[in-house]
Amino acid sequence: MAKLPPPSNTGNPFADQIGDDLAPTGTHVATILDVKDEFGVQRQKFESVDMETVDLTCFLLGFRDQQGLAHRVASKRMRISGNEKSALFGFLKGLLGRAPEIGYDYCDLNGSRCLVSVEHVQRKNGSGAFAAVAALSPLPVGYADTAPGSQQSADHSPSDSAAPSTTTTQAEQTAQPQQPSSAPVEPAVAAQAAADSSAGEEIPF
Repeated sequence: MAKLPPPSNTGNPFADQIGDDLAPTGTHVATILDVKDEFGVQRQKFESVDMETVDLTCFLLGFRDQQGLAHRVASKRMRISGNEKSALFGFLKGLLGRAPEIGYDYCDLNGSRCLVSVEHVQRKNGSGAFAAVAALSPLPVGYADTAPGSQQSADHSPSDSAAPSTTTTQAEQTAQPQQPSSAPVEPAVAAQAAADSSAGEEIPF
């Protein structure tokens, strides 16, 4: 007697956060936004009609393009395995720049930065393409120290004694009219910022 197996769970756990956005191809400085583990997932074995129960993990990365627009891209779902031939082992090796040690807690990578290469992959059902992680590597040595907003820039700021005094009284501040900003804003950037604001979500990268 043949029994109809349950559907294979192949959906990406970050699909709702990515939405319809198609992250641009190329290499970008990215932040690991989230790591999601799934336990006891039923799926069809590779090139087989048999089912298996596995534990999977998936990484969500975020970056901004040259126009400042935020994008998200997810890794493929990888079986949680310390085998040197496993997809997760290779993923972590590229991310760390070295082989991970057995027992390493990869969730500690949440919030760290790296270089991610993004490619577009055609969907099997012919409904277009999606952005996928093609390769990962650590940031170049010294990059974090010179990145915008790093602590180094604050440490090298002029001292208070060297800076000209700009102290004003509360009355003077009240009397001074506020000048509206005249800096142009790119429509695409403004639209993305409005969308992020309306969603009530702070973009952390």
